[in-house]
Amino acid sequence: MAYKKFKSNDLFYNTLEMYPDCNFVVYDSSIYLNNRGAVTGAFVNNAGDVPTGHVSLYELNVDRIDGNRIYPLVSKDGTLSSFKTITTSTFNSDFAYGDEITGSYPLSASIVHEFFASTATSRTASANHLNSLKNTLEYYQPMSNHYAFSGSLGDKGTQNVNLISIPSIIFGSQIKKGTVDLKFYVSGTLIGQLQDQNRDGELIQVGPVDSTNSGSVAGVVLYNEGFVILTGSWELASGEFAGFPGEAYTGAGVVTPKWIYFGAGANDGIVKGTMISSSFGLDFKGTTKTQTITMLAHAQKGELNHSNNPTFIEHGQTLTPITSSKGYVEKSDIAIKNIVSSSYTDPVADFKKTTYISSIGIYDENKNLIGIAKVATPVKKTEDREFTFKMKLDI
Repeated sequence: MAYKKFKSNDLFYNTLEMYPDCNFVVYDSSIYLNNRGAVTGAFVNNAGDVPTGHVSLYELNVDRIDGNRIYPLVSKDGTLSSFKTITTSTFNSDFAYGDEITGSYPLSASIVHEFFASTATSRTASANHLNSLKNTLEYYQPMSNHYAFSGSLGDKGTQNVNLISIPSIIFGSQIKKGTVDLKFYVSGTLIGQLQDQNRDGELIQVGPVDSTNSGSVAGVVLYNEGFVILTGSWELASGEFAGFPGEAYTGAGVVTPKWIYFGAGANDGIVKGTMISSSFGLDFKGTTKTQTITMLAHAQKGELNHSNNPTFIEHGQTLTPITSSKGYVEKSDIAIKNIVSSSYTDPVADFKKTTYISSIGIYDENKNLIGIAKVATPVKKTEDREFTFKMKLDI
């Protein structure tokens, strides 16, 4: 086996930036991500073991019988290592040294809808989810006055506000600007559509065409943090739905459709069957960055034409070395098998040293094997042929 060292111009380091599509549909308190429903497995009804519309963090326990699920664990010892979900008091009182502290899989994430009414009584502890974004919103205010937490356009601390939270595991490093699209449907008919068409975070009503308040800003999107904040409180039902009384978008009484109710039923505790006419669509592109290494492995002319494979030599030869008390001598006249094809059975074609390259091993500086690249079909290598193999590794 031959070792060859990569030269400086054989290694290329790159970052691949990609924009995967994300499509959420919320209907009747159920969420669907990229039109995927539950997949029936061989042992369980839901092979992914997470609700529809959710992303599994590690994609573990796929199609496993309930009693055979894997789970994380750590033993209590002198390092005092534990899980973040275990409080210090619980760690000290409920576990003895040597006990196993366990967690559970799968861990999943999905979008969450939260509605904050203008009444003071509705501003419970969960309002901290909105209030904690105050500094972030103020930071982006130079992009648009609609980011202001409190100003001439309203006070998000007291007005009706709709907060849609999108986990970073879904969109990656940031939501791509100009790709956010929100659609509000009633009985399958579009009654409102928002887009960030100016790429400045403002969600502008663009549909239906020439609808009431068309061109108005109904909210903003935090691209880096993954939040959609909606404050548009105008009526959306018009035309054939002008008399539509609405539904229980807040989980309480019936209210008419408005942007502040968009996404109702997305992990907000609203009971299934409460909203059977309304549905919501949320589309955007995420941003993912993958570090890659491109490696070029060269097989030059006159190189890599020997093999230690037993089939490389002619069968039936005596390979036993000559040994004695004075020396050890290997045979020097071992014939290599001629595998050059010929159009005739006799005579055979002229001999050429021929090997077949089927895989390339990648080693570190200490010659530890860290990777193997295989070709789909072995490549014929003769002394007068040269090849360059291009390999790419995602980090």
